[in-house]
Amino acid sequence: MFENSPLEAAKDRLSIPAVGAMMFPDWKPGQSCRCPWRDDKKPSFSVYESGRRWKDFGNGEGGDVADFVAMACGLSAADGARKLIEMAGVMPHPNERTSLGNLVRSPDRDAAEKESKRASWPVFEKPSGAEIRAIAGLRNLGPEAVGILADRGLLWCADSAECRAWVVTDATRRNAQARRMDGVPWVRIGAKAWTLPGSEAGWPVGLREAFPFQAIALVEGSPDMLAAVHLSWCAGVEDEVAPVAMLGAANRIPDDALALFAGKRVRIFGHADDPGQAAAARWASQLAGVGCDVDGYSFGGLLQSSGPPVDDVCDFAHLDPDQWETLRHEVEEAFTFAPRCPTMALPGEGGVTVQAGACSALAGKEEA
Repeated sequence: MFENSPLEAAKDRLSIPAVGAMMFPDWKPGQSCRCPWRDDKKPSFSVYESGRRWKDFGNGEGGDVADFVAMACGLSAADGARKLIEMAGVMPHPNERTSLGNLVRSPDRDAAEKESKRASWPVFEKPSGAEIRAIAGLRNLGPEAVGILADRGLLWCADSAECRAWVVTDATRRNAQARRMDGVPWVRIGAKAWTLPGSEAGWPVGLREAFPFQAIALVEGSPDMLAAVHLSWCAGVEDEVAPVAMLGAANRIPDDALALFAGKRVRIFGHADDPGQAAAARWASQLAGVGCDVDGYSFGGLLQSSGPPVDDVCDFAHLDPDQWETLRHEVEEAFTFAPRCPTMALPGEGGVTVQAGACSALAGKEEA
């Protein structure tokens, strides 16, 4: 797919400002700026050559974007290069073995076709204040929380032949899902969620942006991503918990994405139906395999204020107030990732779960 090496392809794909946005969301790079990884009281850092080079005048260090990653993460030059390649999602050449380590994976046979299709995606525009309020109104969520998702580059708007749409995607542009602003299904597919042509359906949206966070709320679907930000904002932990969305229960987490989850604290908010629970168990098994501290959250026994059972994070955002009072601890610890509660066996699964509203460890056997 690339004519140059994986490392050079990664450098072409990700600039220092792009990597900086993933690792240090509040950092503002420029010709004269503060160092993002040390206490720099006076600007002594510079990003130049169109974001391809950096220099720290405080200690004389400098280099390209791979050196930036290595320095920011406290890695060797080789490990920094490996991390950059992982962040960029670059595949090595077929039959190529690289000296940077275990980076070779089977190439996606339709990668070129997917890339061609993505080139036809509409222009994504940052939502206006009115659009943020409209999207929040569609889901009955706080506009302040929806605005956080837009500020992190995970929520966009775009024009289509049918209707203005809101789109969930991330800086990698490997996966994107659109929904109409009027809330009705797309005529072309007869469904509300339209995964744009050329998307890598299994890519976890928001994973790159979660890089600076130690805790991840892993959810299923774009509406649950909005609700997860809303609930973390309500809990006052929006700067501690990053939402990441799998856009479909049938998907597995790709190997190159698993590397970016490694070592994170992850809570899975799977849908309460059978496919959702099977997906949660599958993802937990994958995440446990890369050293994540992973558990899940059970909606069992919870009701929405309108009466129906809580089946997902969107429903959970509209929990019955009486249950909120009765189960205050179990409910409010959902997004603060409190220590695990006493557990009991989950019928028919290899993992374990707990009473209504409490968290559950799901990293048991994957379904056959």
